[in-house]
Amino acid sequence: MKYFYTILLAVLTLPVGAQTLNVKTGQVTYRFNSDTTGDMPFTDGTTLTIVGKTFPIADITNIVVNETAVTNSNVSVSYEGATASVVVSGDIAKYLTVTVSGADVSVVQDPSLQSEVTYTLSGSSSNGSFTTNGDFKINLIMRALTLTSSNGPAVNVLNGKANHVVLVGDNSLSDAAGGIHSATLYFDGHPTISGAGTLTLRGLTKHALATDEHFLLSGGTINVAQAVGDGFHINERFQMDGGTVNITAAGDGIDVEFRGVNKGTKDLYPKNGFIELNGGTLTVATNGIATKAIKADSTIVIVGGNITATTSGNSTYDSLKKDTSSPSAVKAGGAFTMTNGKLIATSTGSGGKGINATDDVTISGGNAYITTTGSLYEYGSLDSKPQGIKSDGNIIISGGQVFVCAGDEDSKATSFKPGKDGIFVINAGTLMGVSAKMPTVDSSSKQTSTKYTKVNVVGGQTLSYNDVTYTVPANYNISAGNVIVSKGSTTVFSGAPKR
Repeated sequence: MKYFYTILLAVLTLPVGAQTLNVKTGQVTYRFNSDTTGDMPFTDGTTLTIVGKTFPIADITNIVVNETAVTNSNVSVSYEGATASVVVSGDIAKYLTVTVSGADVSVVQDPSLQSEVTYTLSGSSSNGSFTTNGDFKINLIMRALTLTSSNGPAVNVLNGKANHVVLVGDNSLSDAAGGIHSATLYFDGHPTISGAGTLTLRGLTKHALATDEHFLLSGGTINVAQAVGDGFHINERFQMDGGTVNITAAGDGIDVEFRGVNKGTKDLYPKNGFIELNGGTLTVATNGIATKAIKADSTIVIVGGNITATTSGNSTYDSLKKDTSSPSAVKAGGAFTMTNGKLIATSTGSGGKGINATDDVTISGGNAYITTTGSLYEYGSLDSKPQGIKSDGNIIISGGQVFVCAGDEDSKATSFKPGKDGIFVINAGTLMGVSAKMPTVDSSSKQTSTKYTKVNVVGGQTLSYNDVTYTVPANYNISAGNVIVSKGSTTVFSGAPKR
C-alpha cells in the first residue's frame, strides 16, 4: 500500500509547467506530455490510466516528472549489450503492446492505430532483435545500430505495408547460423530504403535481406558481407533509383521471384518478377554452384547506373529438372532490355553465361562489357556452353556499345547466341564479339558487320578493327578466336572500360 501512495503522490503533485510525465514499467518508459494527461484515474488502487493507457500498479517501476520534450508518434529503442531500453510517446501508448526480454524487443500495434509510427533503433547488442507488427505502415530509422540476433532475424517487420527505412551513420545487422528464419533483415511488406548512412548485413542462416513484396532503394549504402543464401531475396519487384549496393553471396546475389504465382495471381501485380535498375552503383559477386548474380523471374531493365555482376561457380546437373544448370552474371526469366548505364557482366565458371534471357535481349544504349572465361560443362549427353549473350528469343542491338568475349578454346561458345527460332540483328551502335564460334547475323540487320577468323587473342591485348577498339580482359585468352565487328557512322567509342 505504501508503494501505491508513493505513485499517487507523484501523479498528484505534477508541477505546474512541467513538460513530461515518464511512467516506467521494466525496460519501457512511456512519455506523456503533461498538457494532454487530463484525468488519470486509479481503479481500486490496482491500476493507473493515462491517456487511455492502463498500467497495473504492480508493473510500474517509477514515475518521473521532468522537462524532456515529447515527439508524438515515436518509439525509440536503445540497445545496451544484454539489455534494451524502449521509450514510447504517450499519444500512441494505448495502441502499442511492448515486450522486452533482455535485448529482444517486440512491438505490436493495435489495428485501430491508423497512422504512421516512427521507430528509431540505436546502440549495440550481440544478443538482441527488433520485431514489429500491425496494420499500418511505419518509418524505421537505423541510427548507428549494431545488432546480432541469436534466435531469428535481427530486424523483423511483419505489417505487410509500405514501410520507409532511413539509414543514419554506420549500421550492422547479423543473425545466428542454423536458424529456421529466412533473413537477417525481413519485411513482410514493401520497403523503401533511403538516407546517407550505411547498412552492413550478414545472413548466416539463409538470406541477408528478404521482402514479401517489392523493394525500392533510393539512397544509402547496403553491404551484404556474407549470405549463406541470397544477398537480396525479393518477391514481386526490385527497383534501384540510387544509392550503393555491394553483395557477396553463396546463393544468388539478387533473386526476384514472382509474387502470388502459386495462387494464380501473378498478373494482379504490375511488373511482377521485374528488376529495374535506374541509377546508383550495384556490385554483385556470387561463388556458389550455378548461382546468378542478378536474377529475375521476369524482365530485367537497365535504364541507368553502374552495374558489375560476377559469378565464379561452375555449372551442375539439376536432377529435378533433368537438365544442366549454369551460372549467369545476369539471368532474366523474361526479356532483358538496356537503354543506358554501364554493365560489366563476368562469369568465370564452366558453362557460365554473361547475359541469359528467356525472351528477347534488346540493347539500344549504354555500355555493356560481357566476359565468360569458363570451359564447356558436360554431363552425359548434356552440356552447357559459356555463352556471352544468350537468348531463347532474339538478340537485337540498336544502339550503345557492346563488347563480348565468350568462352575458352574448346568451349564451343558464341558471343551472341539467339534461340533456336530467334535471330541476331544489328541495327545500330558499336559492337565487338570474340568467341570460339562465329555468331550468325540475320540479313534483316540495318547495319553491316565484318567477321575475322582465327584471331590469336591474349589477355590484355587491344583489338582494333574498322575503327572499333577494345582492350580484352586480362583473364581472357583464345588462340583461334572468331571476331565480329560492327559500327554505325555516328557512333564514337572513347575506349575500354576501367577494370
